[in-house]
Amino acid sequence: MPDIVDRPRQEHTSRYYWEREHSPGEKFIPYFWQEFASQVMILFLFLGVMGGLALLWPASLGERANALITPANTKPDWYYLSLFQLLKEVPEKIGLIVPGVIILLMVILPFVDRSAVRNPLKKPVTTTIAIVIIVATIVFTIWGAVS
Repeated sequence: MPDIVDRPRQEHTSRYYWEREHSPGEKFIPYFWQEFASQVMILFLFLGVMGGLALLWPASLGERANALITPANTKPDWYYLSLFQLLKEVPEKIGLIVPGVIILLMVILPFVDRSAVRNPLKKPVTTTIAIVIIVATIVFTIWGAVS
């Protein structure tokens, strides 16, 4: 039965598009597997070349580190300065427990404060806790940077 434009219907006898576009006797490998196999070969070639270069010219590791001697003026990156300064100023056990308690407070706080009000001015306890944590982090970071 012809379509509206008087053209015969195309019969689809195959399940996959590559079977429709190629004759049955033609050898054909789908694109994905061909591309995947070539990428795997390139990966192994790269790994072989890099491994060979590493075996021929190994990197020197320098002198062995001594854990008992810390270099002078060692400072962490800026995002760890507040914790570094906290560990320098308070006893070791407190310096290890306080950051864990602060993180636990920040995780638990949204579950404890379940009010529908979103205005921070109407939540004095939550706002005070958040401001104290933020100010303390900023103060310890600046203190660690200048010390």
